[in-house]
Amino acid sequence: MDVIWFDRGEKAIEKMRSYADCSTWNFQNKLLLLQAEQCFYLEDIESAKRCYDAAIVSAQEHKFVHEETLACELAGHFMLESGEGRAALPYFLLAQKKYREWGACAKEESLEKFIKEQFGTETTTETCIGLSIPAEPDLRKRRAS
Repeated sequence: MDVIWFDRGEKAIEKMRSYADCSTWNFQNKLLLLQAEQCFYLEDIESAKRCYDAAIVSAQEHKFVHEETLACELAGHFMLESGEGRAALPYFLLAQKKYREWGACAKEESLEKFIKEQFGTETTTETCIGLSIPAEPDLRKRRAS
């Protein structure tokens, strides 16, 4: 463990928690994303999943498309690196869709290339609907558990 970076992360979480206490609307999703990354680093997989999903839902609810997009992509990388590749695809597809919605075309194209390379698929959010892999992860269901 890199103690210096871990301590910096802890301080960032503490600071973000104080901001979230003052303005849940603006800072809750950011705090949850930092916590998700910390849990991932500590290999607390179940807590990381809950925090990523909660960060995405919070960003959605508060209309922060750019932060929802980032949380989706990071959740996808987390799932992939945790050995859950099949679960990662819906997060990447949602991130791609949100990059498009946000207008970040170069990032959308980059992620599309990554998806094709990683999953060997031409699947998009539109073609994913109706398959066994949901087009969007069912975040609210996981959040409740």
